[in-house]
Amino acid sequence: MTKPTNCKWATFTYMGKEISYITVFRRTDLKIAFQTDNTIVNLLGHRNLAPEKFTPSGVYKLTCPDCNKVYVGQTGRRFSTRYNKHKEAFYNKSHTSSFAQHLHEQAHSFGPIDKVLQVLHHHKKGAHLNMVERFYIHVQYAANNQYNL
Repeated sequence: MTKPTNCKWATFTYMGKEISYITVFRRTDLKIAFQTDNTIVNLLGHRNLAPEKFTPSGVYKLTCPDCNKVYVGQTGRRFSTRYNKHKEAFYNKSHTSSFAQHLHEQAHSFGPIDKVLQVLHHHKKGAHLNMVERFYIHVQYAANNQYNL
């Protein structure tokens, strides 16, 4: 019966043939193993890239910079496109945006997108998006912090 050896292993990522010339561990009981991160899964697998903050569609919240009241809305377009429509309505004194109308009626200012718009939920346009929007409107209504019509 052979006695089991007490050797320890260390694993390093293989970076090329130069790494095999490392002699630091030769006079120790440490065994060296190399692995690669160049695997089939890494090469062909689906990469779940995080979307940019204001590019996809979904439910958003606009917060008045002066009184912190909020408007909850949805869009099938990019959030930045919808924000620009609210901004356009504000500068043109149009009644196509409840948010812009509130700002005009209260003589409040229109802030930059990163201060005013908050993405609440990313989703494609459809019935489910309508339900998600109603949920977020209800949350703000319960907090007495909204002015959605």
